[in-house]
Amino acid sequence: MMQTRQPQRGFSRRVLLSGLGATVALPWLESAKTLGAENEADPRQRFAFLFFGDGIHPAEWWSKGNGSDMELGPAFASLEGVKEKVNLFHGLRHPSNVVGGHAKGAAGILTGIQPQSGRRIRAAVSMDQVLAQRLGGDTVLPSLVLACERPVSGFHESSYSMMYASHVSWSTPVSPVPSELYPALAFDSLFDSQGSQTHLSVLDHVLEQLSDVTRKVSHADKAKLDEYTTSVREVEQRLARMQRRAGEEAADTAAENRQRPAEGLPNLLNEHARLMCDIIALAFQTDRTRIATLLLTNNLSGQVYPFLGLNVDHHNYSHGWKNKEYASITRFWVEQYAYLLGKLDSMQEGEGSVLDHSCIMLANEQWTAHSAPKVPLITAGSLAGKLSTGRTLDYENEKERKMSSLLMSVMARMGVELPAFGDATEQLSGL
Repeated sequence: MMQTRQPQRGFSRRVLLSGLGATVALPWLESAKTLGAENEADPRQRFAFLFFGDGIHPAEWWSKGNGSDMELGPAFASLEGVKEKVNLFHGLRHPSNVVGGHAKGAAGILTGIQPQSGRRIRAAVSMDQVLAQRLGGDTVLPSLVLACERPVSGFHESSYSMMYASHVSWSTPVSPVPSELYPALAFDSLFDSQGSQTHLSVLDHVLEQLSDVTRKVSHADKAKLDEYTTSVREVEQRLARMQRRAGEEAADTAAENRQRPAEGLPNLLNEHARLMCDIIALAFQTDRTRIATLLLTNNLSGQVYPFLGLNVDHHNYSHGWKNKEYASITRFWVEQYAYLLGKLDSMQEGEGSVLDHSCIMLANEQWTAHSAPKVPLITAGSLAGKLSTGRTLDYENEKERKMSSLLMSVMARMGVELPAFGDATEQLSGL
């Protein structure tokens, strides 16, 4: 049957379709009232954070000017189509004891707090989880925490736990949020779905209700529903192809007495990253969550990039950060970010897009391998008009240039005012 969620703390209802084995939330529809649900009085704000570690290629990481006249360095070529919805921050910093070196940068990037060394784990609650704790009751999932690289155990030679290198999201100072590595499981969590076990699309569970909705909505909403259902099925089909391929490769390698590949994980990092970006986009479009993090690489990352023509791991290339090989890795991660922005910007919501109602952040914990004088950082989206975009924001020579101040500012624009966060007690000026 068709259901509407009861309002929570001012939450306006969305249409939910429920069937045996799945619950499907529809995207924002201008015809919602004709279906017995309320249009949202205020646009919903979302926050997503994408992280890759071990520094960037500085020579290509630059921008100049604002708006349509903004000039982008080669690292940002993929952002050309959305540059008026992007802010490029230069010169913001965390203290070096928070993110310097290899072992602690991921844990420090969204906390602004130096993790504790030795065997006692202690970091701090990360920004995304502060938002999830304050705002997460308005959605089915308080937050979505994803990763493209497995967590690492043990201790670094610097005496820091490798747990700090593998998690950006922390629900308490001693508890990182477990990240979902498997795209299929992340997808199922959005729809309360057992579809992967029944070989049915989540949409097949609610097909009759979906047809009924399509008959009642406006022409524009019909087109939106068609785009949405196509997107859902495309992700499902890619997951199915990936699982079939894993099974075929397992059979091929069994004769060679090699270990069977982990079921359900893409073999190539580029495929894995795109699937995770698609899942975040679906989660935001259907309002299943408004907070997401995606760890693309750990610190001391072992990610490999054969599709870029590279034959050693990420961390080894980071020590040659001046070279063309590391430049291609930097460009690759910005391209995945640009892909997510494009998906969100294509999703209409009210007078704008889902991107317009979001803040999507991409950051690395340090400028180059072993050096953290400034944080490579991009944001996109205006949080429903509360952030100006299309700007180059240079804090290099500013006295106050704390990244924690930016995190405070974003939280405040989402309705979470804090007296202090990380190493900051004031919001970022000039934002």
